[in-house]
Amino acid sequence: MKCTRVYILYLVAMAVLMVLSCGRKPKSVANPQPSVYYWRTTFSLDSAERVFLSEARVGKMYMHFFDVISSGVRSKENAIGLMPANTLLFEDSVPHGVEVIPTVFFEPGALRDTVGMHELAELVLNRIDQMTEQNGLATAQQVQMDYDWVGTDEAAYFAFLRELRELLHGQGRTLSATIRLHQLAKAVPPVDEGVLMVYNVGNFGDEAEENSILTAKAVEPYLPRLEGYDLPLCAALPVYCWDLLFQNHKFRQIVRGVDLSDTLKFRRLDSTHYRCEAYMAAPADGIADPAGQRIYPGDIIRHEQPSAATLCMVRDMLERSRSGVCNQVVIYHLDSKYLKDNNYEIKELY
Repeated sequence: MKCTRVYILYLVAMAVLMVLSCGRKPKSVANPQPSVYYWRTTFSLDSAERVFLSEARVGKMYMHFFDVISSGVRSKENAIGLMPANTLLFEDSVPHGVEVIPTVFFEPGALRDTVGMHELAELVLNRIDQMTEQNGLATAQQVQMDYDWVGTDEAAYFAFLRELRELLHGQGRTLSATIRLHQLAKAVPPVDEGVLMVYNVGNFGDEAEENSILTAKAVEPYLPRLEGYDLPLCAALPVYCWDLLFQNHKFRQIVRGVDLSDTLKFRRLDSTHYRCEAYMAAPADGIADPAGQRIYPGDIIRHEQPSAATLCMVRDMLERSRSGVCNQVVIYHLDSKYLKDNNYEIKELY
């Protein structure tokens, strides 16, 4: 009888601990809203984009303000060896009711040590505030940092985040950061919220890859770590597409403006791969001659675009793994060329 009472008390205690533990687990971000990333070099909205923002009732826009890159040298004037680049040019106004969250991207490897992190935090925040003021925006109540940190630069990045968060908290503002799927296995950054970047999950450079942007199969292995990740999170899902060129089974670059439906030039091999049947030149990004990339017979192009079914499946997988993570979905990224054929499906993700 005594053992039974002890066992019952043990079960009750465990139940209480589980309830308290669940109560401590952060779920969604504060004030969740349908959200988008804006990731272009000029801020200008066309009519389709404005209609989408209105119809989808988008409340937050994570707007890329500038990059932080290595300057290559350190000096008395630039002790941290970093500089801004690719600053956003404003040519339009933000729709009423949409909160702008300035987002700053750090190039890979930009942070090497913890020297000058307070100075860097001040420079980054001052530049953000100057841009918001100069372009008639309200003072940002939250700013976001985007950096794909690894073990070697985690200490420097986290030191920077702590300095920046202290500055923001002193003004009643908050800090968020992007979290990539592989970073769920790492230490939690010292920020108030995170946006889980659920895209670019496959092997970009593998010709045989089905879709490097997003597949449910590629996301699944990361899900066991999602529930216990100790940070309020929302999820970013991709709606963009691209065409990847492979020559001699090696990735060459992204190409633009090819018509894969032209059966005189391309032969479809499977759901995503096409073989080139004729020589041509095509606009391109990256390493090619600016005039265009030469495409030769036998070259392979992989067209990648997550389907609506895949996006909904992944969203549901995330929500089952961590209830509330999709209370706020952030679409990456706002561009009318991606809205044209997928407007309804994209709004359904919210």
